[in-house]
Amino acid sequence: MPVALLPPTTNSGGAWSGQTPLTEAPRYIRGRGNSRWHRVRSAVIYPAGHVRAADVTIYHYWCGPSGGSSGKAGPLWLVDDLPPGEPVCGTCVGRALGAGQDDTPAGLPPLLFSPRWQSPPTVCPGSNKQDLMVALNQRITVGQCLVCGAIERVHALGRGYNAYGYGLIKHAPGEDLANPCPFHAWSQLVERKGQAVCRCGWPGNAS
Repeated sequence: MPVALLPPTTNSGGAWSGQTPLTEAPRYIRGRGNSRWHRVRSAVIYPAGHVRAADVTIYHYWCGPSGGSSGKAGPLWLVDDLPPGEPVCGTCVGRALGAGQDDTPAGLPPLLFSPRWQSPPTVCPGSNKQDLMVALNQRITVGQCLVCGAIERVHALGRGYNAYGYGLIKHAPGEDLANPCPFHAWSQLVERKGQAVCRCGWPGNAS
């Protein structure tokens, strides 16, 4: 049976170029040059274009490396259950189990791996950001967060000669928290047409 994948989150600020994150993949995977079976942490499909003659799927393994599959190179070997009698990457299995991608087998002690999934932030990314709020009165003392919809008090950013504007006070995310970009989560949010969207241009968090 397929297993759920983590989003392919990265700290890179590159622009979105049409790639699609996969939400599930086979439990074990092996490329032509791999010496063992691996577990998949995340996967992305890059569409065909002027650089690629066919769609390319990149599987990112829990142990760090990745493997690709395209029409030209031929498919990777895939299997849903334990590969019979062949080596399996121990790092992949340990991290996948620790992150909760599978149930921990009976007899093993509790396993832990961080980060587990793409958890919502405890502090709203719209805090202290002048461009991610809308003032609700002329004195600009109250504003609404474009990231989560919360209405909060506005305060000055910086002090004295180092003041550089205003923004909402630090606050927990409200009920209308913007959808996370699968590639940058909430780390690259900007305002566009009155909405908080990812700077890279991924369209999924715009309503």
